Amino acid sequence: MVAGLVACADRFDYAKGARLTGGNPETGREKIVAHDCHSCHEIPGVPVNANRKGPDLKHWSRRNKIANRWPNTPEYLEDYLRHPDRMLHATRMTSEISMPSVNAEDAKNIAAYLYSIE
Repeated sequence: MVAGLVACADRFDYAKGARLTGGNPETGREKIVAHDCHSCHEIPGVPVNANRKGPDLKHWSRRNKIANRWPNTPEYLEDYLRHPDRMLHATRMTSEISMPSVNAEDAKNIAAYLYSIE
C-alpha cells in the first residue's frame, strides 16, 4: 500500500526550476499560497481548493504553451503571472484573475516552482 502511495507522489526537480528561472522554487511555493494561486489551480505540493476553476498545473514543465498561445518559457510565464489580463486581451480567452500584487521577484520564484514540477 505504501509503495502505491509513493509511486503516485508528486515529483519535483528544484535545481531545474532554479536553473531555468534564476528563482527560488521553495520561495515560489510560499508565494503561490500568499497570492492565492491555489484557490483556482491544482498545483502539486500545494493545498487544493475543492471549488477551483482554473486548469490543473501538474507537469507544468512539460507543457509547450501558456494559455494555449505563448511558448512556455520563463520569460513568458513570468510576464503572464504579473499581467494575465494584458496578455489575454488580444485572445478570445478571459481571465478572472488580476495579479497586481505579483512583483517581478515573486513571479520569478513562482515560475521556478512551476518549472520544478516533474
